[in-house]
Amino acid sequence: MTLGITPGDRTAEKPVNGHGVAQLNGVRLRVETPTPDVLGSVLGMLVPACSVASPDVVAQWTLKVEERGPEVEDGGGLFDGRLVLELPYGGRRLAVVGADDGVLRVAACYRPGATPVVMEVDSRQQVTRLVVTPGDGLGLRWADYLGRVFFASRLLASGWRMLHASAVAVDGVALVFLAGRHGGKSTLAHRAVRELGARFLADDLVLIGPDGTVVGWPTRIAVPAELVGDWDGNFDGGRREHTVVASVRRDRVLFTPAQHRAALGIAYSPPVPLGAVVIVDGDEASGEGVRADAGMLQRAVTRAAHVPQQLLYVSDPLGLMGGARLADQVAGAGQLKGLMSGVPAAVLRVAVEHLRSAPVWRALEDVIPGTGGGR
Repeated sequence: MTLGITPGDRTAEKPVNGHGVAQLNGVRLRVETPTPDVLGSVLGMLVPACSVASPDVVAQWTLKVEERGPEVEDGGGLFDGRLVLELPYGGRRLAVVGADDGVLRVAACYRPGATPVVMEVDSRQQVTRLVVTPGDGLGLRWADYLGRVFFASRLLASGWRMLHASAVAVDGVALVFLAGRHGGKSTLAHRAVRELGARFLADDLVLIGPDGTVVGWPTRIAVPAELVGDWDGNFDGGRREHTVVASVRRDRVLFTPAQHRAALGIAYSPPVPLGAVVIVDGDEASGEGVRADAGMLQRAVTRAAHVPQQLLYVSDPLGLMGGARLADQVAGAGQLKGLMSGVPAAVLRVAVEHLRSAPVWRALEDVIPGTGGGR
């Protein structure tokens, strides 16, 4: 059976048993699995950053997810004495455990103490098999990771750039928010969805192509808890997080993209052209929005492009998905100079702790088109 979605349809919430093809910028990945929930999880993560192609198109790589095993037994010593690659975020670990007949075998644990999975990489057939013990829902999350690695490693090696930013689509173009760490990017993105009727792109990472196309890269979504209360919905899928940053308490609800859409009814946007940029400056908190000059914009873009951990996470150092290694990504990265020039850019001078309630759209309406309808 094939995926019951027409070409170009970006809805992948309920795929049927079989296979589906995701595509982005001419790059295509086929996903095959006998388990409908797994197919829905992978495509639900990648779409609508990617679109769903016809199942008959030729893909550059195939990801096959299989439940069998256990293929490997940890016994507390699987990674002992082996060269181990530890990825950023959550202690994810990978180690090469075999290489026979042209097939690379890699054992991986999603987090400490988790049941190991096996990845079998056949570069000649351009196939990666993810082998998971039946019932191991945590191990299946590696499928989402492999899908993201497949696309990001190729795009970043061909002139795209990754930025630490949030973004929404307003009137068919991207409104991108740049700020420092914990600087209010997520707050502004979710306020734009609620107050401007914007479509969500991302609240942490975006990819920008050489032609100015903005792609919201799928990561977990962190919604300020007080903004979650403004939506009616079931938040059982979200996980509450309480932290203190610079003496300011931060209460957030963390969602996967699928949970985010289901719980809050958020409409996501496919890739769109860059339309405008907002730089958040909480140091000079005058409550106003002013036009950003070229120097301000370039400095903000340079800071946003400093994402070494994120680049390592989406590189393909072991060739698991036949993608570009980190060095190849760096060599192929597009120029930062002028990356976001030629569009309206504003500096929003509001302290981070006031972003949740300040009249930000009125402050921006003279500089950024499409923001005058909010408060």
